[in-house]
Amino acid sequence: MKRLFALVCALALTAAPAAANDAARAAKMLKEAKAALAEAVSPKSRLAALGLAAKAQEAVLKALRGDLQALAKRRDALAETREAEERRLSAILAALQRLERSPRAAALAHPGGAVAAARAGSALAAFVPALEVEAAKIRVSLDEIAALEARREVATSEARASLAALREARGEIATLLDRDRRTRSLPEALVAKISAEAEGLSRSAANLAALSTALPPGTTPPGGAPFSKNARGLQPPVEGRLVTAFGETDAPGVRFSAPAYAEVYAPWPGVVRFAGPFGDHGGVVILEPEPGMLMVFGGLGDIWADPGALVLQGQPLGAMGGPAPEADEFLIASGEGSAALGRETLYMEIRENGAPVDPATWFAFVTEGG
Repeated sequence: MKRLFALVCALALTAAPAAANDAARAAKMLKEAKAALAEAVSPKSRLAALGLAAKAQEAVLKALRGDLQALAKRRDALAETREAEERRLSAILAALQRLERSPRAAALAHPGGAVAAARAGSALAAFVPALEVEAAKIRVSLDEIAALEARREVATSEARASLAALREARGEIATLLDRDRRTRSLPEALVAKISAEAEGLSRSAANLAALSTALPPGTTPPGGAPFSKNARGLQPPVEGRLVTAFGETDAPGVRFSAPAYAEVYAPWPGVVRFAGPFGDHGGVVILEPEPGMLMVFGGLGDIWADPGALVLQGQPLGAMGGPAPEADEFLIASGEGSAALGRETLYMEIRENGAPVDPATWFAFVTEGG
């Protein structure tokens, strides 16, 4: 992680603005994840720390893909300019060579005769220094293209390493999640009550609003700080970009565009009050960070949390739909734009005492363009 952190920091200084913003954010997340992993002393805290690490690796991959896209565009632009210059210089040099080798033909071709043709040849020869300057520019372009290719190879190698680290973290997360299900942190009676409420509401609630408002206030997570007063500048629950802000549509929440199979993480410690499929919203998870406050997440393809589970900040709740991408798919997508990965939409709303509120009060959203 130390080597990757250094690369991402360098990327934040040298990449194009959008990729540099992503790299700076990824570097910050890597630093926080490293600290969390170092401080984790229990399986539960390690699960949350691994969630932070996995999300940081997703951010690293996004920054590297952005840099690879910018490198590919710059390389193509340089190659196109170089080819145009080479064609122009080749045409001029060919004309000079024809004049040098066939003075009689040049004299016949020039309406002013041999003297005029010689003068024209001298005039063309005067362009030679300028042509040498242009040739030097082409050599500079070639050197820059070579440097870009070298940088691309480094970024590609690090993207593969980051993806391997992400898979390793997800593997350990899966193991710890299975263990966590067998070691409840809340009393069994409370877990059974929450599970029964969730099951009943999944059948009777007509929509997300009804589902959310029908949930009776629960209990503050043990040892948890109050969310409404303490949480500010939180990372979004998924490594994606905000595409619909609060109040822009009739829906009382916000929407994120995220890569297929991106994981969804708990932004704050809380109790899972609902987890399962719900109508047209796909997989839905409702997290209660404190009594009277609910976080609603919809559009998940997989759900890893159970009703009544106590989750820590950073703990994975599930994942978006779509096939898990292989390394080559990540890297191929870097040259074709983010659409090549496939995009999914995560819906999120926050309700306070049953009323929807703007999540931007607590979250630092990443929008298109950084």
